[in-house]
Amino acid sequence: PAKPQKHISSDVNTYTISIPKLKIADALVTISGDDLDDTLVHYGGTGLPGQYGSGVIFGHSTLPQFYSPTNYKSIFSLLPTLKIGDDIFVTFDGVDYRYTIYEMVVKDPTDLSVLAQQFDDSYLSLVTCVPPGTTWKRLHVIAKLNTL
Repeated sequence: PAKPQKHISSDVNTYTISIPKLKIADALVTISGDDLDDTLVHYGGTGLPGQYGSGVIFGHSTLPQFYSPTNYKSIFSLLPTLKIGDDIFVTFDGVDYRYTIYEMVVKDPTDLSVLAQQFDDSYLSLVTCVPPGTTWKRLHVIAKLNTL
């Protein structure tokens, strides 16, 4: 998004995310990062994993035939195949968290509502371009924290 992210100062600057259904294992997420070619990016100023708030992670997508669960240029290409009820696992500061998808919505690239904070629980939103290989719209995969 064009809205500038906050660069937060924290002892933890990276964490990992796994999505078993997509064969993504321990993908690196950089907090307040700016290079989606090297890692996924946790948008600075949004909720951190396990804390109250709504964390937002951005990642690239490309045509599905080029998908690789270890290539950050294509890592989110299969996000549209996820379903409500699928799990996302996060390891943040040595603690494992399980988030369960409860909503998937497509929005315009100018819609920044995904950055709004909701503090009644811990949420995680994964955002990528759709259809894969285009920049026309954004898919928001929204999950809520569960207990392991």
